[in-house]
Amino acid sequence: MKRLSLAFDSLVCGLMGVLTAVTVLFLVMPLIVVVLTSFNPTTVTFPPRVWSLQSYAVIPKVAIDAFVRSLILGVLSAALSVLLCVPAAIALVKARVPGRPFIEMALRSPLQFPAIILGVAFLQYYFFWQHKLSLPLVGTFWGLLIAHTVYTFPFVLVPIIARLSAPGARLEEAAAGLGAGTLTTVMRIVIPLLRPGIVAGMFTGFVMSFEDVAVTMFLVGSNMTTFPVYLLGNAEVSNTPSLYASASLGALVALALVLLVERFFGLRTVLGKG
Repeated sequence: MKRLSLAFDSLVCGLMGVLTAVTVLFLVMPLIVVVLTSFNPTTVTFPPRVWSLQSYAVIPKVAIDAFVRSLILGVLSAALSVLLCVPAAIALVKARVPGRPFIEMALRSPLQFPAIILGVAFLQYYFFWQHKLSLPLVGTFWGLLIAHTVYTFPFVLVPIIARLSAPGARLEEAAAGLGAGTLTTVMRIVIPLLRPGIVAGMFTGFVMSFEDVAVTMFLVGSNMTTFPVYLLGNAEVSNTPSLYASASLGALVALALVLLVERFFGLRTVLGKG
């Protein structure tokens, strides 16, 4: 009976391993196809008949500009969201704020609506200010930055609130009892405790900003587009190896970001498992 049980356990483990491998392959196969296709020299075939880096050499300047712009936009919007979310989270969790559930629900509201609705709302809002104050925001970097900061705000807020609400986050009460001032408690106790939540929030915020299309496509201009919007627009009208080479740059950024987080913080710590 014991041998039968061990055999059954081995069979289940083997099936789970196969299922996991198939799932991972299913998830990464589209990325593998994009990267491999980018090594075609002139025409798109899969797998490539001739392997070449020519497509990377002819990536259009507009694609490079959009790529760099999306990087800067993602970093700035994630950083601004952190600067806004940390005091907001501390106030919501630690202070007795009247109407806290409604305030928190309002701060998380961008999560409750489809991103495309948020994009239309920003477009109308920007047109209103442009009409009233002659303040052009549509098709500008600052307009994109404001929209991306609002869009990424709840993605940054949630892990920070979760970290601040954890049982270990009560150490500031002990510090205050030992005579530490408010500023000392915040800088030496609260902020270090929040570090995994801040890093997780910045990680998520950057990714959401960098890959966004639904909000951004309403706010870009002819000379102010982002990398995902550029890829979407060109994928509809052309199918060249340079397009796949451009898309591979996005995959490279995602991989580099994961490696950096793992190197300096550890993914288990950031995800709250360490």
